[in-house]
Amino acid sequence: MLHHTAFRTCLSFILISALTPVSDAQGQIQRGEAVGSLVLHGLGDYQHDLNNYAERPGTAILFLSARCPVVESQLQAIRDIHQKYRRKEILFVGVVSDPEQSAGEIREFMQKRGIIFPVYRDPDGSVKQRLDAYVTPEIFLMNSTGNLVYHGGLDQEESFASLELAILGLLMNVPVNVPDNKARGTAIDARLPQIQRTDEFGQMKFSSRMIFDAAPGATAFHCSTLTQAANGDLLCLWYGGTYESADDETLFLARQHPGSDEWSAPQRLISNPLQPPGNAIMFLDEQKTLWMLWARLESSRPIRRGAGWDRCRLMYRTSSDHGVSWSADKSLLSEGIWAVPRNNPLTLRSGRILVPVEAVIGDQEGSLFLGTTDNGKHWDVSPMVVGGSQPVLAQRSDGSLLALMRMAPKITQAASTDEGRTWTEAVPTAINNPDSGISMTRLKNGHLLLVYNDSPDARSPLNIVRSVDDGVTWEKPLILESNPGEYSYPCIVQTEDEMIHITYTFRRFGIKHIRMNETWLTQFERPN
Repeated sequence: MLHHTAFRTCLSFILISALTPVSDAQGQIQRGEAVGSLVLHGLGDYQHDLNNYAERPGTAILFLSARCPVVESQLQAIRDIHQKYRRKEILFVGVVSDPEQSAGEIREFMQKRGIIFPVYRDPDGSVKQRLDAYVTPEIFLMNSTGNLVYHGGLDQEESFASLELAILGLLMNVPVNVPDNKARGTAIDARLPQIQRTDEFGQMKFSSRMIFDAAPGATAFHCSTLTQAANGDLLCLWYGGTYESADDETLFLARQHPGSDEWSAPQRLISNPLQPPGNAIMFLDEQKTLWMLWARLESSRPIRRGAGWDRCRLMYRTSSDHGVSWSADKSLLSEGIWAVPRNNPLTLRSGRILVPVEAVIGDQEGSLFLGTTDNGKHWDVSPMVVGGSQPVLAQRSDGSLLALMRMAPKITQAASTDEGRTWTEAVPTAINNPDSGISMTRLKNGHLLLVYNDSPDARSPLNIVRSVDDGVTWEKPLILESNPGEYSYPCIVQTEDEMIHITYTFRRFGIKHIRMNETWLTQFERPN
């Protein structure tokens, strides 16, 4: 504690030493002397006279440069010590004495590097001359009477330790006997090139909306999927009807053009009261042909609500005009294999396309992986992976494949080292799942994103979680939806503009679309 008597005594006696002047320049202000009023030019057409030292225990003047590599390397430490003592009324004031650095350049430097203390210009060098500053970064600490009590650099850990001891002396109202610390850095008068810097905190982008208000002939909607067509359109496909697996279940398609936030009106794509369509997915092959795979429910009717998924034939159609028109429907698999698609196929680095499906063969249920190396002319089928369904896929940095599968109470996973031809046994992960759909994608930077319900028994909340090590570990999940109701069956993709898109079932009333960038997942408060 700052007012601990023993610490006060220790600070007063242990730190007694001879002062070490940094410069012998004529007119240099000495420790204990009053600094006086300093004229600070703002980042606009105004100026301040700094002379309000009595309003706080201490005032620290930092000579900075938006072009100095030493300043750049020490900014995190500078931000940290400022954050630690700003609420204890230690005012940090930045001063830039290089007349070539404009107000705009300095403001950009502050904003892109998260500097939340005032920074002013010193274009005539009067502040630099008064304090005899000569490098950046360099700091001068004054007490409440405006007298200089400490002077040093900010280029190494020892410099910050000395500054902190001096600040503690002010806060404890004891003499500051910390030796000056020699400032090392870049000469203030050095002419340096401007630094082209990116914003380390990024620009956050996030929006959400329902894709439609109503769809013709349907009131309950589920199981959306997304893909980006070759022309850049974002396509969303889902089914709707009076209820799940009803005779009137219909596949609907909507599209969003590049640069637009609007979705087209839902288009009825496939309906058949004798064999209704169910889950569907879309993908592009290597020739940019758009494929749609969909499940045709072939159970004898009538059936109860939600039944029929164990007797689905995997059908497909293709489009050469980005989903405006389609070929005739055909069956993809041989007799005896019932299969339902759910998650997007994966094009491997070799060009091989791998389609994950849940399947039933005889009395065995689980996951299959369908592969093609010739754009769908021929398909190979992996052995059944039991212990999970509706798999999602990602190719890891080493070329191996990770599959995550829905399963209660935990998501299960399997791996493949031969491009999905064979798989390890499915094993539980630590990730909750109520036996509901999940979705995963690999971003262009290699990070994995997983959207799922973080519950062992409910389809709320809906969460998103990130992995930066190929799915070995996962960060703390964030919540997309948490209200009562069903928020389920997500689909997540990254489009060519690096934006992340997520669609999901919203209470069965409709399909909701979220658009975000990765900054939304990593930055929770901009410095302020």
